[in-house]
Amino acid sequence: MTELGSTGSAGDRRRAGTRPVRERVTSVDAASARTEPPPRTGRWAVGEAETLFTRSLMRAHGRLAIMCLVSFAIALVLVTVVMSRIPLLDEIALGGVPLTWLIHAYGFYPLMIVWAVGYTLACQRLEGRFAQLVEPE
Repeated sequence: MTELGSTGSAGDRRRAGTRPVRERVTSVDAASARTEPPPRTGRWAVGEAETLFTRSLMRAHGRLAIMCLVSFAIALVLVTVVMSRIPLLDEIALGGVPLTWLIHAYGFYPLMIVWAVGYTLACQRLEGRFAQLVEPE
């Protein structure tokens, strides 16, 4: 085996068993060492009313998310309980697969899509109300 100098390629160094030299990359930007946040460059100054509206919007989104999550969980539990309490569903088979398995495998996806669309529409409605309150006339 031959000695490889610094002129060898990375593949040659790997084959020879030597590791490439580590390089540390640093920034030369002195502004990045600041501790205070950069100044905001918005279209207008944020007032007390907008801050209040924003907080109420955030609370409304949180309530909506919790409501959708809880109602979805309740629906999943109800569907599962109903399927386990009706023995007739176990006897029905499509293509050799019991109906309860098919409902578990494919029945929940439409339910998830309905909740996702409903959540999206409700969020858009909340955002529209917020935009009406905040936008100057």
